[in-house]
Amino acid sequence: MRKSFLKKAMTSTCVLALTLFTLSCSNDDDNNNPNNTPPNTTQNNQMAFDIAGDVTGSKTGSSSIVTVENANNTYMISNHDGASFDTQTFSLVFYKAFSDNTLANPSPGTYPIANVGHLIDQDGFWAVYTDTQTGEDYGSGNLSGTLTITSNTNNQLKGTFEFSAENLSGTKTITVTNGTFSAAID
Repeated sequence: MRKSFLKKAMTSTCVLALTLFTLSCSNDDDNNNPNNTPPNTTQNNQMAFDIAGDVTGSKTGSSSIVTVENANNTYMISNHDGASFDTQTFSLVFYKAFSDNTLANPSPGTYPIANVGHLIDQDGFWAVYTDTQTGEDYGSGNLSGTLTITSNTNNQLKGTFEFSAENLSGTKTITVTNGTFSAAID
């Protein structure tokens, strides 16, 4: 009888411990990701990408569309981290180089990323990545890749990107992969 009592007590203790362990783990992901978004999914006005080469890591930050009405009508998808220039570690800007030279948001589709001189007869984007901690710019040397607009609805421009870029002297290179962005359309 005593063995039966001990067996039941141990079984109950194990079940209780397992239940508590399961419950304590079930909310772990929610605390680290309150909106339960899958990895590499960009929320509104956010962006993310991986970078390798002379700069490495996974970067996240904010994304916005900036337009400047001037002789050339400048359209940019501007991305950066930090709440101010003092806390920023990078800036990534995609400049629209379209033959119509309007400030209209681009339609869904895949566009080349290249230097401005290579985009003369085609619609595409020129990308400039700036490591604000070192002041090094990438995108002035060799530059190639793609930017895909996946959605232009609900006041959000969403897309993906990947590219390789060199600094002006061609001595440093970066490769950007798994890029996603979602920027408000004003």
